[in-house]
Amino acid sequence: MTNSAQKEKIAIAGAGIAGLSAAIALRLAGHPVDIFEAEPKLQPFGAGIQIGPNATRILESWNVALLGTGFEPENIEIHNARTGSLLNTVPLREAARARYGAPYVTLLRKDLQNALLSRARDLGAVPKYSTPVTGAEMTKDGFQVTAGGRPYTLDALIGADGIGSEVRKFAWGTKQPVSANAVAWRAILPITAVPEAARKNIGVWMATGGHFVHYPVSGGSSLNGVLVLDDDYRNDGEPDRNDPLPYLLHRLEGWAPQVRETVSSTKAWLPWQLRGLEKWDGGHGRVQCIGDAWHAMRPYLASGGVMAIEDGAALASALAGKGSIEAKLARFREKRAARVWQVAERSALIGRIYHVAQPFDVVRDLAIKKSSPAKLLERNDWLYNTRV
Repeated sequence: MTNSAQKEKIAIAGAGIAGLSAAIALRLAGHPVDIFEAEPKLQPFGAGIQIGPNATRILESWNVALLGTGFEPENIEIHNARTGSLLNTVPLREAARARYGAPYVTLLRKDLQNALLSRARDLGAVPKYSTPVTGAEMTKDGFQVTAGGRPYTLDALIGADGIGSEVRKFAWGTKQPVSANAVAWRAILPITAVPEAARKNIGVWMATGGHFVHYPVSGGSSLNGVLVLDDDYRNDGEPDRNDPLPYLLHRLEGWAPQVRETVSSTKAWLPWQLRGLEKWDGGHGRVQCIGDAWHAMRPYLASGGVMAIEDGAALASALAGKGSIEAKLARFREKRAARVWQVAERSALIGRIYHVAQPFDVVRDLAIKKSSPAKLLERNDWLYNTRV
């Protein structure tokens, strides 16, 4: 770790994926770091997460240990969710390592956050829980951040406190999340919910107005399931939170039996209203948002958490440059904006392709069938080959 003498002191609001990633990168670069978390303990949102090679490469460089909890899927199997037909199989495990020099990993969000937290603590960055950040301003004594009702004199504030960011609210009150008009239903499924041949793969099932994804987590002992349906579920009446299956199966009428059977393997489906943020700068002066606080995006590229990890690495790199802290953060914004908004826009496009209405889905399916598996993986080079 670089000597911390003369390094800027950084406050981080939020101890999620973005905040812990930034803390690790900054500590490795020698920066003193204070992590302020409003919640009383670690509270991962969602069930599983996919981490592409562009982020696992960074995690490996930080010595963040994912072995034992992560899983490297063998393939991605792409299906039409109504007919059940397999459109193509994209090789992933060996292919990702060979093409991108890093693995593609699926795991539980709590396992990723625990691994990040363990590494941050090893580096001396221990979150202060139940300590919300409520303000930041320049004073005669320097730049002060108010957290847990106390003032802290630091050099910059990083807002990594999620899509409902309090930092974003007190610094730019007008930047509010926008509904994506879709709901993601998430659950952990038994590994036996899919045929044995599919248990080591990512399964993607596309239909008009929705899609279903499942992939191995917990070292391959269970599955994460995500069912995304267009429109607010309240348009069809409030489902029973204790047993939403009747509602979900009603929405899945006309979908292939294997999808309905997999979804029926548990009642523990939890809804998550999908929201995003419209394009904006993400910061000014000594305050900068990262992760979902800056660029919350639709989940169709499985890259929201991945962009948060990239943000941490890019932030540490920017602060290693010359100039004032304001100039360094401005360079960070300028460099990252093109990347994160490209990913956000591509993710929204993928969602439209997944959910395209009939008969246009015939064209989509034909294009996927005619593509070689290697070509389908190659189309992700722009995403996975990027090094921040």
